[in-house]
Amino acid sequence: MNESSLTLPEVIDAQIHCASGLITVLDDEHAALTGRSIEALEAACDAKAVAAQQLQRLGDRLQILAGPRRSGAEFEAWLARHPGGQALIEAWRTLIGLAQQLADSNRRNGVLLEVREQQVKSALVALSPEPPSTYGRSGYRPNLPSGRVYSRA
Repeated sequence: MNESSLTLPEVIDAQIHCASGLITVLDDEHAALTGRSIEALEAACDAKAVAAQQLQRLGDRLQILAGPRRSGAEFEAWLARHPGGQALIEAWRTLIGLAQQLADSNRRNGVLLEVREQQVKSALVALSPEPPSTYGRSGYRPNLPSGRVYSRA
C-alpha cells in the first residue's frame, strides 16, 4: 500500500483496519507469552513490528493531510468541514477506541513480559553457583569449579 496517495477517508479507514489487525496480533503475542512456543512469540513480534510501522506511516500521512496539530474537538471540527464529515468523525472516534484497546493490550503484554523476565532472572540466580564468601591469602577469591555449592565450612 502506498500511503502517500491516500485521501483523508482512505487514511482513516486504513488506520482502523491496521489497528484492528494489530489488536489481533497483540492477542496472539499474549497467547504466545502465556504459552511455551518461542516460534509463535517470534511470529507475533514480527507481525507487530510490521503493523506498527504501517500504522506509523498512516499517521504520518494523516498529519500531512491535517496540517497543524489539532486536538480532540478541534480535530473533529476540522473533519466535519470535509465531504462526508459526520462519517469521518464517527470513523475517527472508532479509531480512538481502537487506539485505547491497543494501549491496554500493549500494557498487559508489557506487564507479562516483566513478570517473565523476573522469573528468568530468578531461575538463573537459582541455577548459578553461589560465590565463595571468603578470600584467599592474595586477597582474591579462589577459583572454584562451576557448580552449585551445597555446603560451607
